[in-house]
Amino acid sequence: MIFVALIFSLLAAVVPSLFYVSVAWWLDRYEKEPWWVLALTFFWGAIPAIVLALIVEVVFDLPLQAFFPSPQADFISTAVVAPVVEELFKAVPLLLIFWLYRREFDGLMDGLLYGAMVGFGFAMTENLFYFLGALAEGGVGTLLTVVFLRAVVFGLNHALFSSAFGLGLGVARYARSSLVRWGAPVLGLLAGIGLHMIHNAFVSTGSVLCLVSFLSDWTGVAFWLLLVWVAGRQEARWIREELVEEVADGLLTPQQARAAGRYRDRVAVRWAALREQGFGYASKLGRLYALAAELAFKKRQLKINQGDENTPREIARLRQRIRQLQQELAG
Repeated sequence: MIFVALIFSLLAAVVPSLFYVSVAWWLDRYEKEPWWVLALTFFWGAIPAIVLALIVEVVFDLPLQAFFPSPQADFISTAVVAPVVEELFKAVPLLLIFWLYRREFDGLMDGLLYGAMVGFGFAMTENLFYFLGALAEGGVGTLLTVVFLRAVVFGLNHALFSSAFGLGLGVARYARSSLVRWGAPVLGLLAGIGLHMIHNAFVSTGSVLCLVSFLSDWTGVAFWLLLVWVAGRQEARWIREELVEEVADGLLTPQQARAAGRYRDRVAVRWAALREQGFGYASKLGRLYALAAELAFKKRQLKINQGDENTPREIARLRQRIRQLQQELAG
C-alpha cells in the first residue's frame, strides 16, 4: 500500500506538470522555441532553483527563529522570505536566455512561456516534497487532499509568479526607452514576488482567508491567458506585415504568407496537405511556416534596432533555407 502511495505521489507531481507544459507549448503557435531551451528552463526550476532556494531559506530561518516567537518566525519565512528567494532563483534562467540567447527571446509570448516553464518545473519538485510529507503525516486521505489543492486548485501558481518576470523581459525586449528596458523587468519581478507573498500569506492562515489566495491566483491566471491572446495577435500582425516584402520578392506565395501569420489557415493547409500529399509534404510545409515566422521576427528586430550584428546574416540564412524548402516542395 505504501509503495502504491509513493508511486501515486510521484505521478501526481509529474503528470499535471507535463500536462500544463504541453498546454503552454501549444499556445505558442507561430514560432516554437527550441525544445532544449524549454527543457533546460524546466530543469532549472525543477532542481537547481528549488535546491538553492531551500538552502538560502534555511540560512534565513536560523536568525528568524532566534529573534521571533515560532509562529511569527514561520509566518515571516513563509510569506516574506520564501517568495523573495524563490522568485529570484527562478528568474536566473530567464535572465540568461535574455542576455545570452537573445535571438530566441522574441517578445511577450516568449517571456510568458519561459517564465511558465521554470515555474512548472519548480512546482513539480515542490509538490512531490509536499505529497510525500502529507503521506507520512496523515496517510492516504491527507495525501489526496493535498494533491487536489496543490496540483489542481493551485497548480498554476508558480508558473504565474515567474511569468510576471518573463512578461517584464518581454516588454523590455522591444522597448525604445531605457527607462522601460530597465524598469519593466524590475516591476515584473516585484509583481511575481508580490503575488507569491499574497498566496503564501493567506494560505498559511489555514482558514477561510485562503480564498484570497485562490482569487489572487486565478485572477492572475486569467490575466496571463489574456496576455497570451494579446501576444499571439501581436505576433500574427508582425508576421503579416514583415512578410509583405517577401511575397513581393517571390520568396513566398500570398497563401504561404497568410498561413504563416494565421494559425487557422496554417492548420487547414497542413491538414489538407497531409491527406492529399502525405506526412513528409505536410511536415515541410510546417517547417516553411515556422521559418517564415522566424524571418518576420528577425526583420522586426532589425527594424527597431533591437537586433545585433548577426541579425542580417540570420535573415539571409533564413531566406536561403526558405528557398531550399520551396524547391523541395515544388519537386
